[in-house]
Amino acid sequence: MARTSSFAWFLLGLCLSRPALAAQPTSIPRATTQQVHQTVDRAIGYMQTESAAWLNTRKCAACHHAPMPLWALSEAERQGYAIDKKFVADTTESLLGSKDKLMASKIFPNPADPPDPRPQGRGLNMGLPFLAVAAQSLPSLKEGQKQSLKLIAEEIVKKQQPDGSWEFFATLRRPPINESQTTDAAWIIMALEGAGPDAPELQREALSKAIAWLDAAKPSHLHQDKVLKVLMGVRSAKPRKTMQPTIDELLALQRADGGWSQTVPELKSDAFATGQTLYVLSLAGFTAERPEIKRGIDFLVATQKPDGSWPMISRSTPDGSPGSSKLMTPITCAASSWAALGLARLVPKEN
Repeated sequence: MARTSSFAWFLLGLCLSRPALAAQPTSIPRATTQQVHQTVDRAIGYMQTESAAWLNTRKCAACHHAPMPLWALSEAERQGYAIDKKFVADTTESLLGSKDKLMASKIFPNPADPPDPRPQGRGLNMGLPFLAVAAQSLPSLKEGQKQSLKLIAEEIVKKQQPDGSWEFFATLRRPPINESQTTDAAWIIMALEGAGPDAPELQREALSKAIAWLDAAKPSHLHQDKVLKVLMGVRSAKPRKTMQPTIDELLALQRADGGWSQTVPELKSDAFATGQTLYVLSLAGFTAERPEIKRGIDFLVATQKPDGSWPMISRSTPDGSPGSSKLMTPITCAASSWAALGLARLVPKEN
């Protein structure tokens, strides 16, 4: 009887252990330095090809297909990776070379066009601050390009609301690129900060009002708000201790597979959230030797697709739940740009 009872308990233990084992994350292999370099190289190839194709067919400097790849490619070059310098130079000139080119990008209003009667016509095209932030990463700018950035700053100031914020249309948002009014404000502030102390008085006043509005905004649960808070803190040279609570929050949000996920609970770890987090933590002083960072790097290397991009799912619905968009290249290109930004900074390539 004792034998039967012991055997029964053994079988019961096996049955109970199966769900627990199934719940364990798939083991992510450790990536070598060479594998990380190869991952970034593939991402560079993907971004250059995908961005060029979008600009050639869509004729639009969308946040996800122009500014983000330009920023990632510039960072990768600084870290010793080979990029197509002509593509970056030509793309930058085609977007910022003159006022006419800026208007042709479809993100800057053309006075000759009839007024947009839609509610979003009152708002700011977020492609403008994204492009301004990306331009800050470039090694140099021509005079015409600098003039275009001044026009962008003027347009940003023009669309600011009296309380220091910018209008946000929840029904038209495209998470995670345009996730909330606070994430948009963070990008706009970083764009205005690019002019530095020599900015016109109206721009400095607009920046001050925007920072005050964002500081007073109700804290959110959004992962991207935490990422951008650290990014802004580093860019404005805030003391590490002021950013530490948010850094600790980000570290605590790392998942068992080594990656990070966007805020929606049912979403798995992805390259967008993981790349963002790794990039800002690298700016905050974290290195690839830190265990949490290494696990994040391993996740990105293991999940990259053969074409150099990373798999993503749609979040195109207004309530932030997984969407049903059939055009996946915008989120895929943005996520791949973030992944490349994080990996290139953490694992540079010797020249």
